[in-house]
Amino acid sequence: MDAKSKGRNNVSYDLVFWKQSKKKLALGAQRIYEQLVDGKSVNGLETIPVAEFIERIRKAFPGIKTEGGLTYWEGNERGMFELYSSDQHVHCCCRQLTADDMNKLIEIASEFECPLYDPQVNQRFDG
Repeated sequence: MDAKSKGRNNVSYDLVFWKQSKKKLALGAQRIYEQLVDGKSVNGLETIPVAEFIERIRKAFPGIKTEGGLTYWEGNERGMFELYSSDQHVHCCCRQLTADDMNKLIEIASEFECPLYDPQVNQRFDG
C-alpha cells in the first residue's frame, strides 16, 4: 500500500495489525487474517494490549464513538474508520480515509510492535 501519498482514499480499505511470536508460523498471513476475521485465536500470535492500543488511537483521533459494540471515528472530509479487535489483533476498516490518517494508524500499531497486514494485496509489512 502506498499510504505515504497525500489525499483521500476513495474506497474502503482494511488495515489489520497483529504481533507474531519469533518462531516460524505454520499459517501464512492471509490464513491468519481469515482466522482472526472469523473470530478465532491463532497459535503463534501474541496477545496484544488492545485496550491500550485503542486508547492510543482515541488520543490521535478525538471524537471516536462506541455505540452498540461498534467503535468508529468520523472525520467528515477526512473520511472515517471502524475498529474491530480481539486480544490478538486490531482491524481498521477505513472508508475514504486520507492517506495521512491511514499512516497515523500504521504508526500507532508500530508502537505496539504490530506491523501492517494489507489484505487487499495479501502483504504483511514485517520490516
